[in-house]
Amino acid sequence: MRTAKITLNNKEYLLCFSTRVIRSCAERYGSVDGIDAALSEGDQLKKLDESIWLLSAMLDGGARYAKLNGIDNPPAPTFDDLYDICDISDFSNLKSKIQETITNGKEASVNIEASKNVIATPTA
Repeated sequence: MRTAKITLNNKEYLLCFSTRVIRSCAERYGSVDGIDAALSEGDQLKKLDESIWLLSAMLDGGARYAKLNGIDNPPAPTFDDLYDICDISDFSNLKSKIQETITNGKEASVNIEASKNVIATPTA
């Protein structure tokens, strides 16, 4: 699962880019590809609003993921509360945390375990 953590108002929250968040982004932006444009195009107010909206969706996703997996996580602040607990120093970090959450887990990993019954034979 694509997750990351963010600290807001001295509390650490889990962010999650779940299928529910992907669906919400597709509804809002027309596709997941529209996320980058939403966070980088338009005036500062528009970018702020989109960052807060996406952060809220990912915080909700993180809270749901944590609950399903028994992970300790404080209740997610509401969309409206985020405007009151985030300040200008958080704003620059929001986009990077959103991008980190989206890209975490993208890399495929393969675990290979050597068999104990295999005998290596040297080749000439």
